Formats: sequence, C-alpha cells, structure tokens
Amino acid sequence: MNKASVIRTAAYILDTYGSADPDAICRQEGILLLYAQMGREDFACKGFILQFEGKTAITINSDLDEELQHIIKVHELSHYFLHIATGSAEAFHDFSAFDEASIEEYEANLLTAELLLRDEDIDELIDEGCDFYEMASRLSVPAELLDFKLRLMREKGAVIAEAPIASLGTFMQRL
Repeated sequence: MNKASVIRTAAYILDTYGSADPDAICRQEGILLLYAQMGREDFACKGFILQFEGKTAITINSDLDEELQHIIKVHELSHYFLHIATGSAEAFHDFSAFDEASIEEYEANLLTAELLLRDEDIDELIDEGCDFYEMASRLSVPAELLDFKLRLMREKGAVIAEAPIASLGTFMQRL
C-alpha cells in the first residue's frame, strides 16, 4: 500500500466515524478494547490486536501513560483497517511501535500519524516559526510520529522540510 492509499484510508475513517477517537471506533466496530499490565521495561509489549473466529480485540499496556495509550490504540486500529479488516493478517503485537522494520508497521505508522495529526495544526505551527521538536512537543506526540505525518504532507504536495530525524523503532524504549 502506498502513501496515497493510506491518506484515502484515513479520509474514509474520518468520514465514516466522524473522528479518529479509537474508543468510539472500537465501540462502533464491535472491537473489544482491553487493558493489561505489561510492564514499563524497554522490551515490554505496548499493545496488540487479535482476531479470532470473527471477533477482534485490542489489548493496550495499562502501565503506559494515557497519551501513549491513546497513540497505541490508534496504531492498533490502523492495523485493523489496513491489515485485519482486509484479510491480510490476523494479529499484530507492538514491542516497539513506529518501527519501519516491516511494511505493515510502516503503513500503520503512516495511518496513525494521518489520523492523529491535522495538516492545519502543523501548518499553523510552521507559520508560528516552531522547529520540528517544538512542534512535536506542542502536539503532544513523539517526534517520530511527526516525521511520519510530514512524509504524508509532502505526498499531498506540501512544500515542507524533511524531518531532522529518521524514525526508528527504538524510540519507544525511551518513553
């Protein structure tokens, strides 16, 4: 799936559900949303999605702070819309979300960024003269997620500088 397809998928989700609220989308889709203590260690699982016999469940690490739990919920829903609902996979686990090691993670990272971050908000911060890291801080997202969003904005034709980082899967270990 290319970036344009991810952008179309995000538009479909926003049009269909009226928002990117993962709790509301899970309710509407009949996806069971569970929380489990999985630890705060570097190697701890952040979340995962499973589908079995037509039932889908997302489990989120309850030891994470609420902002990160929200991001992980949207990331797991991204797997649902991109991979599970399309029949291309039945389970994902995220020991380090936002990893580019697999195409599925890359696609889920792009969709997560597109759903969580609005182009207008980023344009406004750029107009205010914010640098990359200040934008990520003001948007309350990891810098790596902002990197994925900037990639999509360039895909849509925005003339925007490359991020000063290359998003890697290891950033979650620092959170």
